[in-house]
This record gives sequence, structure tokens and C-alpha cells, in this order.
Amino acid sequence: MANHVISGQAYWSHVIRPNTKFNPDGEYSIEICNLDAKNKKVAESTGLTIKNKDDDRGDFVTLKQYATNKDGSPRKISVKDSELNPFSQGSIGNGSKVNASFYPKPYTNFGGGVKGYLNSVQVTELIEYNDDGLGVVEGGYVGEKTEDDLAFA
Repeated sequence: MANHVISGQAYWSHVIRPNTKFNPDGEYSIEICNLDAKNKKVAESTGLTIKNKDDDRGDFVTLKQYATNKDGSPRKISVKDSELNPFSQGSIGNGSKVNASFYPKPYTNFGGGVKGYLNSVQVTELIEYNDDGLGVVEGGYVGEKTEDDLAFA
């Protein structure tokens, strides 16, 4: 099967650690969002379903990959930076710009279609993931540092 590359903004990225919420064995996944005309053509030519939920994601596709091989051994998704170095930042935040390599595979159950199986991800512009939703407030309250805080600084 031929590999293809699609580019856009990453949303709901689970490519460093697999998501086990819906599959106890784990599944890697990423939404490639805000597709431009060129990348919509990539999706259409491979048979992927382009979705649009009228939100910040615009036109997008979802790529997935099982976290284990058929023999039960763990599978990893290759994640690289723009210079093809191993990605070491932790997590990929929503809106990060990425290139994703995938292969399309038709399926017949549940009405049929084409699933995009994720091979690798290249992060070209990173928006760091912040799971608490908070950020620095310029000019805001700053507490006094204690000796314990200084020991870990």
C-alpha cells in the first residue's frame, strides 16, 4: 500500500502515548485540521472522509493506528521535528502544524469507507500542550518564594 502525506493543524493528538479510553489495547490517533485545497485533494484522492463540525478545526480528517501489532507486540508512531530529529517536547498541542504519513485502507463493515492508518508525524510548528488551560498573566499577582521553592529552582 502506498504511503501519502497530508498537512494541516493537529487536534486531539494521541501520537506519543496511545489513547485507551475507547480501546483497552490503545489506539494512536490525530485529527489533521484546517485542510487547504491541496490537502483536501490528498484526502479525496485516497478516499478519506473529510469532516467539518463548524468549529475551529475547519475541514479535517482523522488518522488512526493500533497500539499493538497482530502478534501483540507494542507499536510506536514515529514522531519527528522539522529537521527529522526525534520529537522530545512531550505532547503536541491543538493548532500545531504537522505533516502526517498514512496509508488508506478500504473497509466494508459499518457501511464501508476508507480508514487512514497513521505511519508517522512530523511537527513543523509546535504549540505546546497545556492540560490545565492556564497561562501566565502579565502584571498579575506573584507569591513570595520560600526556601523550599528556591531549592528546586
